[in-house]
Amino acid sequence: MTEDLPFDAPENASESTPAATPVPAAPAASRRWRSIWRVHFYAGMFAIPFLLLMAVTGLVILYTQPLRDFTQSELRTVTPVGEWVSFDTQEQAVEARFPNASVVSMTMPTDREHSTLFGLDNGVEVFVDPYTAEVLGRANPDGGIVGLSNRLHGSLNYFERMISLPTVSALWDDGPVMRDYVIGDLILEVLGVWTLVLAITGMFLWWPRKSANRARQGRGWLRIRLAKQGRARWRDLHAVSGVVMFPILVVTLISGLAWSTYWSQNFASLANEISANEWPDAPPSGQVTKSDLDRLGNHINWNTGDIPIPNSYATEPDGTLAAPLTLDSVVEIATLEGMKPGYSVYFPSNDVDDAGNPVYGTFTLSNSWPRKTGEGRDVSLDQFTGEKVQEVDGWGLGSVSYTLDTMVSWHMGTQWGLASRIFMTLLCVLTIWSTFSALVMYWKRRRKGSLGLPRRPVDVRMGRRLTIVAVLLGIVFPQWAVTALIVLALDKFVIRKVPRLRVAFGQR
Repeated sequence: MTEDLPFDAPENASESTPAATPVPAAPAASRRWRSIWRVHFYAGMFAIPFLLLMAVTGLVILYTQPLRDFTQSELRTVTPVGEWVSFDTQEQAVEARFPNASVVSMTMPTDREHSTLFGLDNGVEVFVDPYTAEVLGRANPDGGIVGLSNRLHGSLNYFERMISLPTVSALWDDGPVMRDYVIGDLILEVLGVWTLVLAITGMFLWWPRKSANRARQGRGWLRIRLAKQGRARWRDLHAVSGVVMFPILVVTLISGLAWSTYWSQNFASLANEISANEWPDAPPSGQVTKSDLDRLGNHINWNTGDIPIPNSYATEPDGTLAAPLTLDSVVEIATLEGMKPGYSVYFPSNDVDDAGNPVYGTFTLSNSWPRKTGEGRDVSLDQFTGEKVQEVDGWGLGSVSYTLDTMVSWHMGTQWGLASRIFMTLLCVLTIWSTFSALVMYWKRRRKGSLGLPRRPVDVRMGRRLTIVAVLLGIVFPQWAVTALIVLALDKFVIRKVPRLRVAFGQR
């Protein structure tokens, strides 16, 4: 019966006792081990769909550029023939092709073999051959497999419905207690924390411990017993893959939560209290922020939405309005400023203030995101003179935010270049394998007449250290704590009280 136990379970934690047969109380180590195993199983029920979704969509997002070049090659790739034509000429070609829309942004070609991308105010991307100014076509930035993967990865493709919840950041900032959050994003956030619980309990179950069985003592930390048959081999294949990806998975989960609806806002607010972000003050009457530029597939960094975009003030000596800069002039300034290849130019947003006076926006040059932390840069240019009105270099992050941003860049596969992408690809592949092996293990171990859950001991014991970890997780992630309390209540007060449910769920 030893080989029927998962990982290094205590020898007396045998599965041979029928679910309905009373048994003597097991030793404390066995009760603790079984309790954690059951928590690991419950966490897996939440985490497996989440992990599969994140792994598959994450692979697509990691390889966005080559996928888009392959699926939209006629729009995105061009044949180099001489020099680029004027960018104003390219813009005019777009305006002539789409007279009922206005150009609001332009993304420079990343190299000599890619097209220029113009964004329209109707949400459409237009691609132009920079060598001929030929309009190659248009596309929906949220369409295709990449667009769908981004929507699923970020909000389950469900971002229209909101829910109002109390926020803990109201304890230290001046905002309201009740705030609106995206439901789809909130669901992913809760599932992400359950995945963190899955990883922590999985490491505990795998961790080698002393055993009276000499064969177990000699197994080694990362040894896979391929010669074994049945569940023993599958346990090793499952456990070793989980251990290998554990540190990358934890970093990825925490950095992914930086984009979440609930936790990220609280964390960003607290991080700014601990080490303030050094963002420039907005000039008087500034009405646009960085969050307004999060459109047309040009994503902004995770906590820079509040950075103000300044206004332009230049007028002629006689009081008349000066002529705006040409797009070619803006590109020339961007070159002098040393913007990275593939940067975006956001056109000025002109408006009228509350008093009815005109407000003139600025051209904003922005290094494309995602990229390596520290390379983020936004430069605002007066739309009439080209004067640099504002610059945010490295996005002005405080030390706490900078640390998390570095983890985010690793998550996006950009922090260490090719090495980051290899690590994240490995994580996605191992995640898919780990979920598959977990399902195989479940199928092999499930008992007739039950749902295959690990048996719940009468006297549940988690151990002091893991209890402290659970309490800390509940404090940091209160929305997860609510779901955890619901699961514990159902397990103890509902399932345990109904005989059929007790047998089905493996409770003695």
